[in-house]
Amino acid sequence: MKLSKVLTGLAGCVLATASLSGCIVVAHDDDHDHLTSGSLTVALTIDGSDDPWECFDHDVSGVAVSVEDEAGFVVEAVGDCDDLGLTIGDLSEGYYDVDVWLVDFDGYAMSDTVRVERVDVFDGADTLVEVDFPWTWIDP
Repeated sequence: MKLSKVLTGLAGCVLATASLSGCIVVAHDDDHDHLTSGSLTVALTIDGSDDPWECFDHDVSGVAVSVEDEAGFVVEAVGDCDDLGLTIGDLSEGYYDVDVWLVDFDGYAMSDTVRVERVDVFDGADTLVEVDFPWTWIDP
């Protein structure tokens, strides 16, 4: 008797036993076995300028971003103002409402909040949101 027939028979017995005990064997397609996610990048300008010196001129320390999905789940992040933006990753595909505001060195809000609604994030892609803060919106 060939070894391949013995092994095939054994595999059949194992599967039959597993099905009787409530185990279910699920075959996965390796091409679709991974989950992808998207990201959202907020690019910041102050009074129309992308010069990091604008942060210093207005005593701004950071940029705060709040991202809310359609179910109400919120992700918040704060980045250095000198970077003129930040990226939030690992977002599921869907629509998000994005709030952006500037913060001082103690983390307190020092600007109006800019809200961008229904930003569409796609799996495997980075979505860009550009936000400008006129100097009149910044509280020194």
